Amino acid sequence: MVNILILSLLFLIIFLLLTAFKRAKRRQHRPIPSPPGFPIIGNLHQLGELPHQSLWKLSKKYGPVMLLNLGKVPTVILSSSETAKQALRDYDLHCCSRPSLAGGRELSYNNRDISFSPYNDYWKELRKLCTQELFSAKNIHSTQHIKDEEVKKLIDSIAESASLKTPINLNKKCLALTVSIVCRIAFGVSFEGTVLSNDSFNKLIREAFEMLGSFSASDFIPYIEEKEVGIEDFVELLLKLEKEETIVGNNNFTRNNVKAILMDILLAGIETSAGTMTWAMAELAKNPRVMRKFQSEIRNKFENRELISFEDIEQLHYLKMVIKETWRLHPPAPLLLPREVMSEFEINGYTMQPKTQIHVNVWAIGRDPNTWKDPEEFLPERFIDSNIDTKGQNFELLPFGGGRRMCPAMYMGTTMVEFGLANLLYHFDWKLPEGMKVEDMDMEEAPGLTVNKKNDLLLVPVNIWILSLLFFIIFLLLAAFKRKNHGKHRRIPSPPGFPIIGNLHQLGELQHQSLWKLSKKYGPVMLLKLGKVPTVILSSSETAKQALRDYDLYCCSRPSLAGGRELSYNNLDMSSSPYNEYWKELRKLCSQELFSANKIQSIQPIKDEEVKKVIDSIAESSSLKNPVNLSKTFLALTTSVVCKAAFGVSFEGTVLNSDRFNKLVRDTFEMLGSFSASDFIPYVGWIIDKFNGLQGWRKKSFRDLDAFYEQIFDLHKEEKEVGSEDLVDVLLRLEKEEIVVGNGKLTRNHIKAILMNILLGGIDTSAITMTWAMAELAKNPRVMKKVQAEIRSQIKNKERISFDDTDKLEYLKMVIKETWRLHPPTPLLLPRVVITEFEINGYTIPAKTRLHVNVWAIGRDPDTWKDPEMFLPERFNDSNIDAKGQNFELLSFGSGRRICPGLYMGTTMVEFGLANMLYHFDWKLPEGMVVEDIDMEEAPGLTVSKKSELLLVPVKYLDH
Repeated sequence: MVNILILSLLFLIIFLLLTAFKRAKRRQHRPIPSPPGFPIIGNLHQLGELPHQSLWKLSKKYGPVMLLNLGKVPTVILSSSETAKQALRDYDLHCCSRPSLAGGRELSYNNRDISFSPYNDYWKELRKLCTQELFSAKNIHSTQHIKDEEVKKLIDSIAESASLKTPINLNKKCLALTVSIVCRIAFGVSFEGTVLSNDSFNKLIREAFEMLGSFSASDFIPYIEEKEVGIEDFVELLLKLEKEETIVGNNNFTRNNVKAILMDILLAGIETSAGTMTWAMAELAKNPRVMRKFQSEIRNKFENRELISFEDIEQLHYLKMVIKETWRLHPPAPLLLPREVMSEFEINGYTMQPKTQIHVNVWAIGRDPNTWKDPEEFLPERFIDSNIDTKGQNFELLPFGGGRRMCPAMYMGTTMVEFGLANLLYHFDWKLPEGMKVEDMDMEEAPGLTVNKKNDLLLVPVNIWILSLLFFIIFLLLAAFKRKNHGKHRRIPSPPGFPIIGNLHQLGELQHQSLWKLSKKYGPVMLLKLGKVPTVILSSSETAKQALRDYDLYCCSRPSLAGGRELSYNNLDMSSSPYNEYWKELRKLCSQELFSANKIQSIQPIKDEEVKKVIDSIAESSSLKNPVNLSKTFLALTTSVVCKAAFGVSFEGTVLNSDRFNKLVRDTFEMLGSFSASDFIPYVGWIIDKFNGLQGWRKKSFRDLDAFYEQIFDLHKEEKEVGSEDLVDVLLRLEKEEIVVGNGKLTRNHIKAILMNILLGGIDTSAITMTWAMAELAKNPRVMKKVQAEIRSQIKNKERISFDDTDKLEYLKMVIKETWRLHPPTPLLLPRVVITEFEINGYTIPAKTRLHVNVWAIGRDPDTWKDPEMFLPERFNDSNIDAKGQNFELLSFGSGRRICPGLYMGTTMVEFGLANMLYHFDWKLPEGMVVEDIDMEEAPGLTVSKKSELLLVPVKYLDH
């Protein structure tokens, strides 16, 4: 024992002599300002319980570059954005290693994780692997449904407390939320059912951070470190990378590597996000003005939502400012993890020696009066018109660090905080507990590696939906008052309705037919109250012309509807986007890159090939004299053409097979055409959608389509030469070129939204038109004979009809126009929103009114068409009427700024498909069926297809 003490004393004397020698050697450099310390411990006694605050106070005296001797370890503290920039940007490579610290070393299986590993090839390969496999934007997006489910559980749980008016512990709620999300995302299971229960798990996380942030003598004072054996791990997870024996650094990826990474995910992913949400809610409770402004932004943008979606967050600019301001005052890690200097460099003229540890005091930088005006005030508005973000390039705000050691899970953490806060503040108002005032709120910090609120945050939630009925009554009274005030305008004819629902009960299953019947009584300009929404229905070519031509700019925006919003990634497509700079640039881009005449003609070989396959398939049925299901045949044809032209592949081999794909397209159109209460009834409409199953239907359609898009992207990883690209290649190239659309770059979600337009707009509408045309021809044999005679006399005995041949087929074009007149693919054009008040037929159409043009009714208007119920293609003889949007009697593709950009593509598809069907085959009704038996009933949906499938028997023409 005596010998050990003598040896320890000897080592300590040698250590002190070496330290003195090094200090003497350093005197040649400009000395870094440093507070005086004691022998052996140096400045350790000055750290205090909250080191970031103690160091901030010291920096006020010793400056933004300050040297402390923490035991044996020379440690430089940087406390300004300028010095942080020099270290993390200018000299990042000189100081991007990590010291080996006892706590981190123990929990990370000897520094095998991303956070504590020194800078070397192992760390570089590990970071690359984790960035690609775990923290990519694609991977984070793919787990959004988990966040949805867990946030929904949280909202439901808080709603119970709201009904009882009891305070809830937001520290615990936010921590439980992040634990649930991270455990499910990272491990595929909840912590329930593991060796750790909810409470013990949360306690373990807190204690781990407190331990990591505590003083460890072995990190600073030599020769007194005590070795311990092992640590019980609580998660055993085999990663695919381990099984594949992936090489990281110079060795195989092992179970301990896996555990070390899991430690990073658990500790970094859980505590930091929960801490930020808690501090944000505390600051909002302390600053009611900011909370009101925050909630006003969310609630004004989004009504009747069960959840604020991931895509909605992009529109919440004030939310992002609130979170940035929270990070400024309460950074998750107030002292960035220490760096170790590898090679000498200078900051502000002071030399940083190798082996020195560097700490960046982010907490101090956030309170620096040289950087921030009124730094102690919580003012999110300071970020208005500011380019400061948290991506590591703005050194005033470093919640995730900067340089090579920046947190790789920044995106995951940011989205979790945004999503959680948005929903907490959308669904509930928040009050202080009874008898408590703002001045009573305690903002004291708890010690640890991350800095949490010392005392739990207790707030009382108030469910705003409880107040919905009151708001709705006020809304009705205001509406009645407005109606009274609008008495000076000529009143638009309107059928009587009921309170709350208005005229919704009069829409019926086939809305266009119900509205047509009402228009016969109330006229071509008719006002309906659809729930809360004033909606004008136009049912004549003259009123359509006034709206779509004369006042197009006054009413060319779109309402945000639940179904379209879900499928278009929050209205990022052409169809449902409101009228703004983004929409104008997107339409221009798509018109030039996707729907130009040259592009459509370049895909003609695909049409040739797919039509040839259909003809060959029908020829087999012809030889057997079997009926052919033309409804399915045309849908399969248009699906194949669109998939190959747009995606470069058939749908075969994707996550959707032929039948399932076709069903998805049909179901999606039916869903989009269904009544959605949330679009019309404020505050409670989403509840109706949830209980009638429409909300679940929407989400399923979205998930299936999103999975299809992702597989398409995977099939397009290899770049192609310009000219050989399909539409997806073009869009991915534009994304890679970082083309700007509106105020942001073209992203993967923009591409998916555009693909949704192409899929739904290009497939179903063309197939429907061909089916209706063949049904009308079967019902009118005279017309069928006449169109076939034209085709066969023009084409003669060609094996196939070419694209150029269709230009000669004038009667075929008349047949298609007549089909569009009686069976427009979209019988009600997509609704417009009035931007600026204008008049139609002397009636004032106020701003924010929705406008529907009933194209189906216009096609049956006896004032425009003689014998409107008859199928008479000859009515287009010597007529200049076409479907290009300038003749308002025939609006198959709409008109004005909102005309369908795929008009040319759709028209050529229908002409080419029908011409080949009618050239190669005669068509008979199935055995025992007569013309009068043909059912022309319509199916409900956004597009109107034939309710019963069309079965006809083909007879091969060349067999005659």
